[in-house]
Amino acid sequence: MAEPAYWEADAGEAASAAEDPTLAAWTAILDMLEMAVGAAERTLKDPLGPLSSSPQGVVAPLPETRWSPPATIGRLPAEARRRALALSAAQERVARRLEEARKDVARQLHAVSSVPGVGDPSGAIYLDVNG
Repeated sequence: MAEPAYWEADAGEAASAAEDPTLAAWTAILDMLEMAVGAAERTLKDPLGPLSSSPQGVVAPLPETRWSPPATIGRLPAEARRRALALSAAQERVARRLEEARKDVARQLHAVSSVPGVGDPSGAIYLDVNG
């Protein structure tokens, strides 16, 4: 169940960002973080992502990029505060859902590993073909 994106910029913020370089920088940062929240929500909806629909499960790997905050952009402008708070709440919701999914997978792995013979290294198998 994906949450609606309440954090999106409004027209006033977009117009102000064109005039204020600090607001423009924060708008770009919030855009990037919102995309990450959206990607996490899509992963929760469809964990296999493109693997679930690609022919024979062949998908080119996506490059891993990690976000790091810029060193000097200034304080968060008041115009972006509401958007940043909504984004923070969305990040917390997605983080809780990801943790629940992680725990669910751990429970499933534990259940599978408790079945005798599953996951054990296979030894030599002899087949009596003479009877």
